Amino acid sequence: MANETILVTGATGQVGRRLVPRLLSWREPGDAVRVLVRTLEAAGRFEALGAQAVVGDITGAADRKSALDGVALVVNAAATFRDPAVGESDMYAVNRDAAVALARESVQAGVRRFVQVSTIHVYGPGVGRPVREDDELRAPDAGQGERHRVYPHSKREAEEQIKALCAETGFDVITLRLPFVYGDGDPHIDNALVHFSLGGRAAHALMPMVHHADVAQGVQRALRTARPERPGYVAYNIAGDAASSMYELFELGGRDFDVTAAVGRTVEDPWLGVPDITRAYRELGFRPIYPTAKAAWREGAL
Repeated sequence: MANETILVTGATGQVGRRLVPRLLSWREPGDAVRVLVRTLEAAGRFEALGAQAVVGDITGAADRKSALDGVALVVNAAATFRDPAVGESDMYAVNRDAAVALARESVQAGVRRFVQVSTIHVYGPGVGRPVREDDELRAPDAGQGERHRVYPHSKREAEEQIKALCAETGFDVITLRLPFVYGDGDPHIDNALVHFSLGGRAAHALMPMVHHADVAQGVQRALRTARPERPGYVAYNIAGDAASSMYELFELGGRDFDVTAAVGRTVEDPWLGVPDITRAYRELGFRPIYPTAKAAWREGAL
């Protein structure tokens, strides 16, 4: 459809800042990409790329309303993850409450399709095989001292509430569940390796990964793939074709893996968090540009 405006939230995050330029390059004549950002400085950067910009906060109802004016498609990539300056209640406010409010307000604004960027971690504990989109979401609530559980639990609750909204309204929502995102100069690998070094991992522990180029491809396909009228809610796992071992991840990050210290370490569930991407292959036509992290390294795309 021509002359459509795509709203992207979370545009200054690691995913959003790499997604928006790609969406701008792929837009059809007459289409526009709009971002909701918190500062005039960020707005200026995106406007220089050719995007429209609304200054505001996703947690503010008036700001969401301004951003949604005249929008046909929404990509909600806004999230808080490991920022130590952000409290747990703020993580729920952004990852769950604002996401659900944006989806509900999108229905009211006449948005045609809503793409929710989520995480593979909503599945929770492993099931002994690659996780599939119809598996139960079991990411546990965060207990005392379990801040690391807030992100997956908040994203799980957002998915559940948005799915319920779809059941009420027939709203067209596609959720993309992502594993570890990397590439295009993202410091995610380097930052994670510090964490993994402290915790100690088995050399053969698997890390499912997806390159930013493939995240963008997944978003574009989610936005543009034809679906039946009033299709409701569907989720897709978006990832590379194969996970990297912990040993390979250290190698890609230019760090030495302490093989001696790792001797005897076991992996309780070798399939924990490993996604099945068959549905994305079949229904979205998704094909990873970088099927493995080693392929991205070979192409100079880390």
